[in-house]
Amino acid sequence: MMARFTTDAIASCALGINSNSLKDPNSEFGRRIRKVLEFTFQKGFVEVLAFFAPHLNNVFRVKFMDEETNNFVRQMIWNTVEHR
Repeated sequence: MMARFTTDAIASCALGINSNSLKDPNSEFGRRIRKVLEFTFQKGFVEVLAFFAPHLNNVFRVKFMDEETNNFVRQMIWNTVEHR
């Protein structure tokens, strides 16, 4: 419940959107954000690489998020910018 509340608070404050995570635990925004934040070995490696050797990120072309999630986040931000 606290994770859903935090998701709602961040979505409201940072993006100005209503994610409805408290009312709908399986909301699209909540699912996508959980996917971004879930830990995998690959994400851990990318984070360590970005911190200690950021120039290698360009060489290996590693990504923090998969393409579908990346597109969702970008679209959400652009929709918010256009709305404002």
